Amino acid sequence: MEETYAPVIDRLEAFTAADFEGHEKERLRLIASARKLVSRLETNEEKFYGISFAEPIIYAALKTCIDIGLWRGWTAAGGGEKSLEDIAKLAEADCDLNLLRRLLRLLGTANIVEETGEDRYKPTSFSFTIGDDSSLIAGALVARVHHWDPCSQNLPSFLAKNSYREPLDSKDTNYHQSYPEGLSFFERGLSNPVYQESWSGFMTEWAKYKIPWPKFYDTASLIDGADLSDGKPLLIDIGGHHGVDLLHLPAKHPDLPAGSLVLQDLPGVVSGLDLGTDKIKVVGHDFFEPQPIHGGRAYFFHAVFHDWSDEIAIKILQNIVPAMKKGYSKLLICDIVIPPTGASMIQTVMDVNMMSLLSAYERTEAMWRKLINEAGFKIIGIWKDPRDFEAVIEAELA
Repeated sequence: MEETYAPVIDRLEAFTAADFEGHEKERLRLIASARKLVSRLETNEEKFYGISFAEPIIYAALKTCIDIGLWRGWTAAGGGEKSLEDIAKLAEADCDLNLLRRLLRLLGTANIVEETGEDRYKPTSFSFTIGDDSSLIAGALVARVHHWDPCSQNLPSFLAKNSYREPLDSKDTNYHQSYPEGLSFFERGLSNPVYQESWSGFMTEWAKYKIPWPKFYDTASLIDGADLSDGKPLLIDIGGHHGVDLLHLPAKHPDLPAGSLVLQDLPGVVSGLDLGTDKIKVVGHDFFEPQPIHGGRAYFFHAVFHDWSDEIAIKILQNIVPAMKKGYSKLLICDIVIPPTGASMIQTVMDVNMMSLLSAYERTEAMWRKLINEAGFKIIGIWKDPRDFEAVIEAELA
């Protein structure tokens, strides 16, 4: 019997992401199938053990290694297979050898490091990247203890207290009730640079996973017919955080004039931000206030409206209406569009986290159409990314 299974196991163990270069949908389908396979193979006892007992302590071991500077030291040394004693010398803090042995042994079973022999390990590509100072993954991981964990733990109590009604009040969220400060997610981030930094790190690293929107939306159609004379803007990215979305445009259209792209976010978010190009102008702006830049070719929102209920989202949208030129200006929304069936784990995890953190939600196409129509727009088209994760919704004034 073991001989029958061996070729199947060998084939499964041979797969890597590189095998699916240019076949992203197939890679994601295999991941979903692998999750279903694990679920079918696991006993009920193994399931509850993994969810309740194993996953939290694996994260704790991982974060401890962040805290002692192990990943940074190991990466700075070039990675590579090393003995436990040599690995201990790479840490910034003095760590008891047997304590480190127990942590690495656990992380080896979680495939965060690779055990190569007795007391010998080497980093995986993931753990190597954690220690890379050019990456923000370490900060993105720390965001879990700053933001996600306390909220997730409090959510069942919060929902029970609300008689299991869908939370929609952005002024009294689960996040408000999960922390002693009693602040919203955004207020708490701005109140403490440490919390803002970990969230920003998470957002920056997660943005790298997303397929850049100009790869599945025809940005040349924006430039065609655009009036860029006298400093008129091509695109205003509203709530654009650190400008990742805007930076894709000069790369694709290097002839854009200086200042034709505008990044807007709260002054506390964009203060001192240097994007390294004169094509992007950085402006502090609160999207709850009227849009100050009139006559733009496009007003762009990426992953903004999943933070807000329809009532608030309509107010944000209506703040740009007076600035738009009918028949010329476009509204572009890049966000998750949840399918009627077969939503991915990433989409559903994001949806329920938006509920937990902000009393908000991801939207189906029908929900998007209702929101956009009620705000005074009409949808021209919807372009989905090759993963079917996000889409660009193009609309105009009705």
